[in-house]
Amino acid sequence: MPDNRKALIRYKQLDKCFSDMYHKYFIEDLMSKVNEQLEDAGLRPVSKKQIYDDIKFMKSVDGWEAPIESYQYGKRKYLRYSCDFSINETPITEMEIEQLETLITSLSRLQGIPMYDWVEELLGNLRYRFGLRGIDTNSIGFEQNRDLEGLRYLSDLINCVIKRQPVTIDYHPFGKDVLKWTIHPYYLKQYNNRWFLLGLNPEYEDLSIVALDRIEGMSHADITFKRNLDFNFDAYFRDIIGVSIEKAKVVEHVRLKFSSNRLPYVISKPIHHSQEIESEAEGIISLDVIPNKELISELIWFRDDVEVLSPDSLREEIKEKIAKMYQKYFGVKNDCTTTS
Repeated sequence: MPDNRKALIRYKQLDKCFSDMYHKYFIEDLMSKVNEQLEDAGLRPVSKKQIYDDIKFMKSVDGWEAPIESYQYGKRKYLRYSCDFSINETPITEMEIEQLETLITSLSRLQGIPMYDWVEELLGNLRYRFGLRGIDTNSIGFEQNRDLEGLRYLSDLINCVIKRQPVTIDYHPFGKDVLKWTIHPYYLKQYNNRWFLLGLNPEYEDLSIVALDRIEGMSHADITFKRNLDFNFDAYFRDIIGVSIEKAKVVEHVRLKFSSNRLPYVISKPIHHSQEIESEAEGIISLDVIPNKELISELIWFRDDVEVLSPDSLREEIKEKIAKMYQKYFGVKNDCTTTS
């Protein structure tokens, strides 16, 4: 059974209509009822064809083998269950069993992470209730770092974001003294196998980005939570790679030229959602992003397989990075003496 939220809303509403023995629901009525529920959930409406497809699925062995029958009423036909039936009361289907086994396998990979202490109990209940096992040996590899410093704070911070609980943290930036900050937590973001907390920092009256692996201590702050009225994080991350934004910078049209060997990789795994192919023959792609340190790191990772064509400011920044790297590895010759 499709496991997306939109499909479940449709099936539940159809089930309700088919169970109603006091009203006659024609196909147009069913579509109207389903779309009302979708609209309430902020989802797009569906067509009559989708309703027919849903009915077909509900009647199939992959669905619930629902006893849906059509009954003549004048020149039209309405649909209803032919007996006392509901998809909410039917035994679990074989397809659902397969999906639960896949879920168990996936969830098992998360054990050991602090925020998932409840996983083992959940998996035990699923196995007992439905006689499931999952897969005994690992066959899926997730990119995760269970030994990451600061990961122990993740579970509590998730709760603080949800419950709007301010926190006081001891934050230790690289190469600086420990800072004590009060943060109103708004959002958690994972990037490059690290976790970051974004929240209002009253000391600067602005958003702070806190790497969890730089937190040395944390406690709840007994102050009133300041709600997020200024930051749209979907928009915030739409125009960048990673998590950092330099406020003086704006979205720029970045043009990159890749080697013929690297281009297929970049096409199959875009650097950013705005990526467009300008000329596949010449290996040129473009991005509309705010240049930041994560973009620069990404470009340097490509080494000599990429050339920044524009903007000039980004090209110069990359050039300076390459020059410093050259000095580290090759040194500067003065009077036939090499220093590094």
